[in-house]
Amino acid sequence: MSSRVRIRDAIPKDKEPVLEFCKHTWPGGDYIQDVWDDWIVNRNGRLVAATAGGVPVGIAHVSFQTRDVAWLEGIRVRPNDRGRGIAGKLNKALVKIAVGRGASVARLSTSMSNKASRRHAEKVGFKSLAPFERFELRRGLEQKPDQVARPRKYEPGTWPWLRAMADFDKFHRMFSDGWTWYPITVGGIRQLYGQGRVLVTRRDRTLTSCSIFSQEDRRITLGFSVGTRASIGEAIRYLRYLLSRQKGEKVQALVPRGTSLIRVLRDFGFEHSGTVLVYEKNLILRPSRSGTISGKG
Repeated sequence: MSSRVRIRDAIPKDKEPVLEFCKHTWPGGDYIQDVWDDWIVNRNGRLVAATAGGVPVGIAHVSFQTRDVAWLEGIRVRPNDRGRGIAGKLNKALVKIAVGRGASVARLSTSMSNKASRRHAEKVGFKSLAPFERFELRRGLEQKPDQVARPRKYEPGTWPWLRAMADFDKFHRMFSDGWTWYPITVGGIRQLYGQGRVLVTRRDRTLTSCSIFSQEDRRITLGFSVGTRASIGEAIRYLRYLLSRQKGEKVQALVPRGTSLIRVLRDFGFEHSGTVLVYEKNLILRPSRSGTISGKG
């Protein structure tokens, strides 16, 4: 008879058994070993564990991206314990933590091909927000484009210009660093400028494109880009230049379906490598018609 499953905060001694059952999450391994130490001490998030008989059989993490937005990630269940509703218990625990912290929205992502994860997300009340297409290119560029700037100080006028761009809402006001999507806010843009993660192009001192990118290991990710096709093309050339300079493996881009950016990527020879779905659940409680309190999501 299976032991009762309990949910609690993860503790340091959970690390070894958890990493053991996470070894074969995907053919290429898992990233949990790379983030465990940060997750377990991060004050801006919570790492929880599911246990049976005192032994960890699952984990999940929630981080708070803004005061209103919680990001759910890293839900893992020991293979022999799948099918016991553990993922649902972990998700419920994270949502409860998010509500307790005052978040109004919880989000998560999963691959379009991960049918089990998609069914689970939808079962617990998450709705698909948008499909993001992943494109990849492994060819660098030796010559640095001279029309692209990488300013380290926020430029006044950027925020209203972004909000006026049609594709801004198609990105759902978010940018990606690979598997995590972050809200684009005024404060966030300022930080990204300071980190050197914003590329801009101008014509006659007027913005023609704005892109957000990240660098991890040997991979560069274009997680947001709006503007004219030609200007976005110059930003892509700059990322290819960075790839060559740093002897990286690839440039990848994650863009919402239906944006003009996809045409630009294809013109540069990027190949489609998958689709990621971003899910969202509204955590705000509202009175139902019966007078009881229910979640909008």
